[in-house]
Amino acid sequence: MATVNRDLLQQVLQDLIDDENLRQLFFTDKASALSRYSLNPSEERWFSRINSMADLEKEAKRFEITLKSGSPKEVTPLPGADTGDSAGRLVNTGFASFNQPQTPLDYHVPLNTNQDYYFWLEVGELIAGAIDELPQPLPPLPPNARLQVVLFPFASEFALTGEEYIGELKQEEDGAVRVSRPATRPRALLGKPIMRQRLFFLVHAPPRPGAHRLRCNIYYQQLLIQSHLVTMQVAVNPQPTERALSTVVDYTLSHTLDIHNFAEMESTKLSLMLNDNGNGSHGFRFFGEGDFQSNATLSETALQDLIEQTRQALRMTAWGDDQPYNPKKNPNQVYRYQKGKITLSQLRADLIRLARNGYRFYDTLITQLAGDKLKARQLRQMMLNTGQVQIATKQAANQYVPAALFYDYRLDANLGEADYELCPTFVDAITNKKPLAETPCFHGNCPTQSEDKPLEERLRMICPSGFWGFRHNLGMPLSIASAPDAPSSIPCPGAPEFTVGAYQGFQERAEHEKRLQALQNGLVWHYASSRDDTLKELNQTKPHVVYFYCHGGVANNVPFILVGKEGERGITRDNLDAFDIFWEEPRPLVFINGCHTTALEPEQAINLVSGFVESAYAAGVIGTEITIFEPIAVAFAEEFFARFVTQRQPVGEAIRGARLKMLEAANPLGLVYIPYVMPGLKLG
Repeated sequence: MATVNRDLLQQVLQDLIDDENLRQLFFTDKASALSRYSLNPSEERWFSRINSMADLEKEAKRFEITLKSGSPKEVTPLPGADTGDSAGRLVNTGFASFNQPQTPLDYHVPLNTNQDYYFWLEVGELIAGAIDELPQPLPPLPPNARLQVVLFPFASEFALTGEEYIGELKQEEDGAVRVSRPATRPRALLGKPIMRQRLFFLVHAPPRPGAHRLRCNIYYQQLLIQSHLVTMQVAVNPQPTERALSTVVDYTLSHTLDIHNFAEMESTKLSLMLNDNGNGSHGFRFFGEGDFQSNATLSETALQDLIEQTRQALRMTAWGDDQPYNPKKNPNQVYRYQKGKITLSQLRADLIRLARNGYRFYDTLITQLAGDKLKARQLRQMMLNTGQVQIATKQAANQYVPAALFYDYRLDANLGEADYELCPTFVDAITNKKPLAETPCFHGNCPTQSEDKPLEERLRMICPSGFWGFRHNLGMPLSIASAPDAPSSIPCPGAPEFTVGAYQGFQERAEHEKRLQALQNGLVWHYASSRDDTLKELNQTKPHVVYFYCHGGVANNVPFILVGKEGERGITRDNLDAFDIFWEEPRPLVFINGCHTTALEPEQAINLVSGFVESAYAAGVIGTEITIFEPIAVAFAEEFFARFVTQRQPVGEAIRGARLKMLEAANPLGLVYIPYVMPGLKLG
């Protein structure tokens, strides 16, 4: 994450105070006002908190900038900007000694080895002694909103004491954020006012000197909105140093403090954050309903092996070969789910393969849940019923987990294929054309999983409702430093506008386009049949949905999508900036439905996906785990858009519905789609 030059911030603030013309420009067009300064993304984001003259004066005071006699002239803030007191909602963190918990420790001095301390968090004005490198404000929250603050340890580093790892904050009627449920209650502070202002967590420094870490996450309705990485130097004989204690915000859903995003959010069943631990391992941080909290660690090699095994199972299902799609090299890679050629025996074999891999991935993960078997049982029980699940991830390709393929019904993965049996309720539903969403299996009550049945029988039963992608509404919004907030809705009171770029050689293209245009009366259809026209339409239109029905691939390690005719050039991430493609309002959902792509899997595609979010300001992107074929693309997109556009379902629900619709036709490949988007995003 980019560091912040405080001297540069102070200079810009001084200029804003002294120069009325610059100040007027700042409050009407921030980007133009700041363009004269060489600010990095973190510094640019810092200025997003200043939306009124009161905010500017507060920040100037913090930097000890002397105001001229008479206050600067008040100006009209940015249209739609939050004019609340963001400076009064700063998240402050720090450490205190066990014996003097009310006094923040000097962040220049390391902590002692093998000693108890209090880690603390308080929301309000900037606190002297706070260790945050760039204090971030909380968003203005709905009235009486409650936030859970959860502390997670790193393996073999700082230890948490007992069950004191969750505290709760509440926004009061006066706008102040106060403690509603303490985590730890220091004896010296019992009954004192500071206990209503500051959360305390008792932690124990490790005996080993060096740099150690904690992670502090803030959740709203189980949805991760901020993640703070806390780094501490620990020493035997601590001596002052440059910065021994520090906190950096490395994941956030809110940069610009839009209250509407949070007021419209639906409750989340589980948030799963994946982050690189920096030592060749990855940490998984779980937080869910009923204050479920746990964490797990996997080595980078183990995680990548599990992802590749899962992806190989998907490839085998799609084209009968576990290697990436390359028909020029292997002409036997042919789509296996052609209409009229699907058999129940084929579906059975593929579900067995997918379930084995999905269960092993899930089992490997849950057995690492802080060494706690009870946590694993609680997670399985909590996730039985359908709910919204957030996979919190950052831009890096290795910050990724294929949660749709998790299979959490108990399974003996070592049986022979002939020993498994498909769930009779599921078989009856697809045989007799019954909606899967109405069966008990997809409501947490699969008959094959009843505790009344012998364990040996349950271990050989396979039901698709065991896959998270068929049972839950998943979303994987990216957190990118210079990108805007991930919105919860796309304003669209009437018929939506589509901007479409299509590859012209697809056999089903024309009929597919007709069916999409008929989704809703009055739907506006901006259509491009070439690369140049596509880039022109992306630049000139204001769509609610951008739909690429395209080819794709990678050339010289640069991912691209291909529209128009064979032989045309591709569209790459840098084209978004070069052709000035930027959607301020509305911010559309981008759907990349790439058929017959080669070598374009998530590790490569993330560069293009993040470009649409970071550079073009898309609300989110839908992509795929592996390459797909026209029948998948057509069936999935038409069902998804019918739900998202016509029925106005949130993205996560619409994706799950489209997956189940394909599964009703005995096709499990709806699981290939990846939603890099808030699961609750919908047309407003």
